[in-house]
Amino acid sequence: MKRRTIILMSAVPLVLLVGEGLMSKEIGILPFTSQGPIGNKFNVGALTRDAAKSCGQCHMNQHRGVTVTVKPTTRTVLAGQTTAITISGTSTVNPTQSTGGFTADVTSGTLIPGASTRIDTAGKAITHRGRRNRSWTFNWKAPTAPGLTELYTVVNCANNDQPVALRVGDSWGFHGASTTAVKSTPVRLYTNAATGVKPTGESCPDGFGNYSVLGAKTVPTRGATLILEAFGMAPSAPMLIMFSIGGNVPPFDLKPLGAPSCLLRTTIQIEAVVATGGGDASRGEGSFTLPIPIPANTPKGLVFAAQFGFIDTNSKRAFPFTLTNGVECTVQ
Repeated sequence: MKRRTIILMSAVPLVLLVGEGLMSKEIGILPFTSQGPIGNKFNVGALTRDAAKSCGQCHMNQHRGVTVTVKPTTRTVLAGQTTAITISGTSTVNPTQSTGGFTADVTSGTLIPGASTRIDTAGKAITHRGRRNRSWTFNWKAPTAPGLTELYTVVNCANNDQPVALRVGDSWGFHGASTTAVKSTPVRLYTNAATGVKPTGESCPDGFGNYSVLGAKTVPTRGATLILEAFGMAPSAPMLIMFSIGGNVPPFDLKPLGAPSCLLRTTIQIEAVVATGGGDASRGEGSFTLPIPIPANTPKGLVFAAQFGFIDTNSKRAFPFTLTNGVECTVQ
């Protein structure tokens, strides 16, 4: 009897240890939380931003071989609009496994979990629930305030080891052009002003796979200034600003010019040549802000379309021209 009691008591810590380790795999990790799957507690930090504090703190620190794909249904939205986002990861380190996890967070708006995900109390960060996936779908609800939102993502492709071998055979990576990048490349989303603005179409990707977003931060009102903003472009690049009067412009594919899948959404009745702001090309940090004064005598209801295009020297297209999405503005 005494011997059985000793065996039972010694088994309890082992069960607790396995349970805690499995639990950390099952429910994921959220940024800026304390975690300790096998012992000491530590703050996991900004998991999605910096390689110094990410998946390698618990899993094997193989920060390589993982390609992270993020696909929003649409990148330019209206205030309060909801769009679906799918995040997936593939690994050259353990390509035949299906176990994985992810963490993502947004700078504004609210994340809405799906069946295999959970969020923090503020709805600003999301992670996996369960460990048998390498693809997850959830929703993002745009904020009421117009402007840029950035979504940061890290994916860990695990090999389903037990907790005692938690660090062996796993690999992870950030969203971005390089699987070894030490900084995550954000996915840009843009919330337009609530009235008088309609986003049209999507941008075409640059040479690093970044998608730009163009939006209107203010309502196009007579006697006021309309603010157009674009993010996610090639930095320090020649840029073309294009306008046309009227809406519902049929998209024109620039394939005949050597830029397939880049759709022109203006008739280019007005154009101007400028340059994007500086930054890191691989992370698409080029941006541009265009203030447009609208005269007080402008006819109410006038519709005009706008779109930006820029030269991308890293593009693989014959004509290295990349287009943003379009916007149609109706003067209020």
